[in-house]
Amino acid sequence: MRKKAMFTVGKTKGVVASLMHRRPFQHMVLRRLRELKKIVPDAREADVNMLLRRTAEYICILELKVTALRRISVIYDA
Repeated sequence: MRKKAMFTVGKTKGVVASLMHRRPFQHMVLRRLRELKKIVPDAREADVNMLLRRTAEYICILELKVTALRRISVIYDA
């Protein structure tokens, strides 16, 4: 019988031995979630659900900023 893996992301550096027993896909997901926590503002202590929600919000904010900057550049370029 196989154990279900739990996705925990945080400041657990002593978990290297337990990561060896996880499948490579799970290890890759955990690594990417840690990297995402470094990029998204106010997401350092968030769980996975909140991290994904804040990431989606951050993407929307960045898209809005890009749109605004493009419109401003059109105004000043003329």
